[in-house]
Amino acid sequence: MKVVIKLKMEILHEVAKKYGTPLYFYDLQEIKRRTRLLKETLKGIDFKVFFAMKSNANLHLLKFMRTLGLGADAVSLNEYRMARFAGFLPDEIIVNGNGKSLEDLEFYLKERPFCLNVDSYEEIEKLNKYGSKMRIALRINPDVDAKTHPHISTGLKENKFGMDIKTVSKIVKNLPPNLDLAGIHCHIGSQIIDVEPFVEAFRSLKKFVDDEDLDLQFVNIGGGWGIDYFKDGDGIDLKNYKNTIVPLLSSFGKPIYLELGRFIVGSAGYLLTHVTEVKHTSDKTFIVVDTSMADLIRPTLYDAYHRIEFLSNSDEIMADVVGRVCESGDTLARERKVNLPQVGDLGVIHDVGAYGYSMASNYNLSIRPAEVAYDGNDFFIIRRRETFEDLLNFMQQGGGE
Repeated sequence: MKVVIKLKMEILHEVAKKYGTPLYFYDLQEIKRRTRLLKETLKGIDFKVFFAMKSNANLHLLKFMRTLGLGADAVSLNEYRMARFAGFLPDEIIVNGNGKSLEDLEFYLKERPFCLNVDSYEEIEKLNKYGSKMRIALRINPDVDAKTHPHISTGLKENKFGMDIKTVSKIVKNLPPNLDLAGIHCHIGSQIIDVEPFVEAFRSLKKFVDDEDLDLQFVNIGGGWGIDYFKDGDGIDLKNYKNTIVPLLSSFGKPIYLELGRFIVGSAGYLLTHVTEVKHTSDKTFIVVDTSMADLIRPTLYDAYHRIEFLSNSDEIMADVVGRVCESGDTLARERKVNLPQVGDLGVIHDVGAYGYSMASNYNLSIRPAEVAYDGNDFFIIRRRETFEDLLNFMQQGGGE
């Protein structure tokens, strides 16, 4: 198998030796490169990118994102608090998410973030109870098929997010005076590699703005740019996006805001793991590693593909790569062609910078891995590995025996 790791393998071996495995490793230079790519793609329009924290909310990475001129997109109260702790000012944060509680809204009304993206008519009624001023955008669900995995599609009428055009039109005509309609918002899904769904969604937005004769301060088009998990060039076509989508966005005549996470940080992340066993049965070979679905759930949850390499010079075989969790679903790759490793060999799972650690759990009382960043010269710990004592402390603080 051709090795596609951009970093020197000696660095990965050194990191794994120093901090142990499993371990998340982030290449900060790759984050910079991806940020330059998106800025080049959007050149010619007035835009700002807000980093989607749900993809990766590591405090040190958030601080780094801010140095690159990015804002923060928070979908929960704790994400908002983490953004503030990382140094983002309220007017650098957009608040998203459905099902915001009264307590959430009361907090945001005091904080006054840059914008609150309203997800429902019911949320308008909640906000109206307080009578406080708030700058909002209305999230429109355009009923567009993003042609992505159903679990990460958000722009179809059966999805829980946003409002249909008729509902938004009703709100516009009866907006409470304390709410400042600053923009409209639309996010149709994640890991989108086909430009056409964006065309359909943004044309729908443009028609709505024109039909309602809205005088907006901005248009928020969400995120969703897909990355090349298969390493075959099958990420979003940036040239096509620039030629097709950017002129369409320019037609709004307003600043364009984006909420990108995966595109910025996804390809910058690697999950390092050691082989603990190579198990041969009459049907297949299982390569057992010291990571699992507790550390990276995407293959189990979405049947997602992540390229896996074992830093071995052995011949290639077909094998299942599986983890240590007591679940048959704990499979990182099925019938995958890989170099046959030996026990103790290092494995590298690619493109885990987004929705990797942020979706990790303590299932089977797993302890979550350490996280390390690399700036091109040095690597350094940005989150220590959990310990059994950490798990125990949470339980003991409950006041039991």
